Amino acid sequence: MPSPSPLPPLSLAWRVLVVALCVGVLTLGGLTRSNDLFPFGVLDQFSTGTDPEGEVINTCLQGIREGGEPFDIRFGQRSVGIERADVENKLPAIEADPSLLAPLAAEYDRRHAEEPPLRALVLCQRITQLQNGTAQGEAELVEVVRWEVP
Repeated sequence: MPSPSPLPPLSLAWRVLVVALCVGVLTLGGLTRSNDLFPFGVLDQFSTGTDPEGEVINTCLQGIREGGEPFDIRFGQRSVGIERADVENKLPAIEADPSLLAPLAAEYDRRHAEEPPLRALVLCQRITQLQNGTAQGEAELVEVVRWEVP
């Protein structure tokens, strides 16, 4: 059986370039802790387990209209233009500056123009206690930060 011939320099160069590019994007995603480069970003929501005697924290979003009760708003491109994991990654910045929620409210209002506009947006968390890995009782709703339309 004849030995394989070496790759021509151009073939070798583009293969090395592709590998270097993939490693670079993986490194960038890991250093920035961002999911923006998915599937090359970190998906740390899958990296750890949950203590069967601990709690599950589910970040949520609620809207409030003039004189109305809070109502749940789903995260996502069709609702507020951003996924929950992306908001959770920026949670400390949002807590420091609630006005970072303004673009989410604007996007929600744009996509729901037939409804009255939002007067406030609440970033909240539903905390469920676990016992033997099973949810116990009702989830506790905790307001993390509130942004009100100026």
